[in-house]
Amino acid sequence: MKILIIHSFYRETGGEDNMVLEKIALLKAAGFDVELLGFQNPTKFLDSIVDLFFLLFNVSSFIKTLKKIRGYRPDIIHLHNWHFAASPSVIFAAHVLKTPLVLTAHNFRLLCPSAILFNNGELFLESLKEKFPWTAIKIGVYRNSSLQTFWLAFCVFVHKKLKTWQKVSKFIVLSDFMKDIFLQSSFGIAADKFVTKQNSIPDPIVWAKNGRGKHFAFVGRLVVEKGIEVLLKAFANTEFQLHIYGYGPLEQKVRDFAELHPNISFKGALPHENLFAELRKCSALIFPSIWYEGMPLTVIEGLSTGTPIIASNLGAMSTMIQNHSNGLHFEAGNPLDLAQKLAYWSARSEEEKAQYSQRARATYEENYTPEANLRRLLAIYSGAINEYKLKLKLTDK
Repeated sequence: MKILIIHSFYRETGGEDNMVLEKIALLKAAGFDVELLGFQNPTKFLDSIVDLFFLLFNVSSFIKTLKKIRGYRPDIIHLHNWHFAASPSVIFAAHVLKTPLVLTAHNFRLLCPSAILFNNGELFLESLKEKFPWTAIKIGVYRNSSLQTFWLAFCVFVHKKLKTWQKVSKFIVLSDFMKDIFLQSSFGIAADKFVTKQNSIPDPIVWAKNGRGKHFAFVGRLVVEKGIEVLLKAFANTEFQLHIYGYGPLEQKVRDFAELHPNISFKGALPHENLFAELRKCSALIFPSIWYEGMPLTVIEGLSTGTPIIASNLGAMSTMIQNHSNGLHFEAGNPLDLAQKLAYWSARSEEEKAQYSQRARATYEENYTPEANLRRLLAIYSGAINEYKLKLKLTDK
């Protein structure tokens, strides 16, 4: 099987970029013929404006993709980020040359210009039902600009009318929750076009069901949507110990809060090479996000080390974490409920906590290993190729 991966790399390298490269390495290690057609989103402001202008249909990207397909002749194309250097023109190129294409929706950009269904410190869901996201445009959910928000929304809308998204063989979403959001929205793509495939990470082989400390841990960006304020309020004036690892706009607030509350320790950014060792030391990982996470790697990393997770019952966390099995749920945005769950967890026996840990590790082994990811990915590829071939035969008739 020959696989062409297409991806627009972000201005600042992030988790999605790394994930794409890891999947390429995984496929190559399994013996598959894989090539990458990469586009780079520019770092300079004027270059960004130019690329954004051509988001509707980037002729240069279209020609580049045509040449790549003709020269490489892939069996299937896997498109990740099309925004904005690639543009939906790459889908047209695949369609012109009759090559099946699957698209991974890493976020909700096809449903709302915000991409994350979050704005101004709270969930923003108005775009899901609107035929055209006028509310999002009015408040400028993309870069705080009504003009740029309109243009992004217009481009997605035009391609809905052109049935560009119908040309995608399969949409890969990261969780069943994400799939439900797409199906309940005004996007208009049939349910059989969506398949769920979780992310994965290599086995860290660092986990323990016993010997953990008494402290809780938070690892992540220090931003509003990660529920930092909920986290701080829940631990304030308690005896529960919290270690916070991260960086971001709310760093100074976290530092100031930690100085006033001796049970909270701000540890700064955590180098990735030290992440798993720190996770296995804590009693439980706190994940208090207040937005619809797609497939948070921090949760997978925690599960891989057998770390029970106390998470907000929202978005992907509602299915990744099974309440009273591999972790606990609390009401999203509710620091009082989180504090109650901390007390509940601390009252558990060491034996009961060890059982949670074993189930957390089992969740990783069943769902989030590279081997499980590869099996699911290949099944999606094969299904998309076979369905496309059948469609071509029926069309020829």
